[in-house]
Amino acid sequence: MKATLLHELNETDGAEKTFSKIIELINSAKKNIFIHMYVWRSDVIGNAIGKALCNAADRGVKIHIRKDLSAMMYEWIEMNQKSYLPSKPSKLTKLWWKTIRPTFPKTFVEDDFVCGAGNELLKKKSVSIEWIKGVKTHQKYYLFDDQELITGSINIEDRHRKYFDYMVHIKCPNLSEHFHSRLEGNANYQKHKDIEFIFNQSMNNERRFEIKPLIIDLIKESKNEIYIEAAYIGDHEIDEAVIKAANRGLKVNIVISKQANIGNDNNYRRAEKIMRESSARIFLSEKMIHSKMLIFDREIVMSGSANLSIYSMNYASELNLLVKNTNLVSDFVKIADWRKSVSTRVDELETLSNYNPLIAYLQELHQKLKL
Repeated sequence: MKATLLHELNETDGAEKTFSKIIELINSAKKNIFIHMYVWRSDVIGNAIGKALCNAADRGVKIHIRKDLSAMMYEWIEMNQKSYLPSKPSKLTKLWWKTIRPTFPKTFVEDDFVCGAGNELLKKKSVSIEWIKGVKTHQKYYLFDDQELITGSINIEDRHRKYFDYMVHIKCPNLSEHFHSRLEGNANYQKHKDIEFIFNQSMNNERRFEIKPLIIDLIKESKNEIYIEAAYIGDHEIDEAVIKAANRGLKVNIVISKQANIGNDNNYRRAEKIMRESSARIFLSEKMIHSKMLIFDREIVMSGSANLSIYSMNYASELNLLVKNTNLVSDFVKIADWRKSVSTRVDELETLSNYNPLIAYLQELHQKLKL
């Protein structure tokens, strides 16, 4: 199995290389493309990927898209407020979005893109779409010709060019067989593998949540050092495991955003608790941390779509990679070290106490209520 981190130290983020590789693989696909996506915005990259898929469909490539319907909330509330794939939310849903829109940071950008531009793609005979309703499927992956996979934490939207993020490109002749056996729950994960797929699955009445128990086990098994880089934190069991690890003498470094796009008050509240109750060191990144990645003893990496939040750990469908491949781990470690070096260490607890307790409480409640 060949694996490449689509990010290098001389790049400001992982989006450009990721999007370039995705379009390259779409253009070279011969048989089929499978895409599972959370946010797909009608912007520059959203339409560029859509155009490449249209061309692939015209070549006869079969394309199946699995799209989370609930993510349209972010497509309609944030940035240019335009979805690439066409769907009509109910009046009640749109009213709810209008109600909560003021709680989101102001990110609106005006452009000339069309909401629902993907209608042209969906008209192609070889293209099918499966809308996931009722549960959140936060997974993000592309499977090309059953042997090349790109997965990680990057949605299809331009703003990832301004985030810290990761995607991994995996190539293997029998990749699809093992990937789907894990996806469908027909095979247990193998912890000793160089690269393994770890799932949370809440689709089709399935309740298979593998990621949190494995993270807690890896925290408990770590002997020297744990590095955490996360968009959103706050799962109480993981927080407690991190506190215990730091208090038994491990070096624990946690990098979060100085100003996250959502959930910032709850991030600060949980980070304050961890710092107050342990020796863990907190770092704040000026650039938005959208990645979700943990490194254990600089030997094992867990990275993918799953945040360390209550919602991701307990309710949402997610896909993480468990990585022991030496070269890939080394690439992750180099970028993690660099990201920590350009972030500011929190020296005073008061830095993290600058949050609104009510908003933080509501942000956590929002997750517990699965809204």
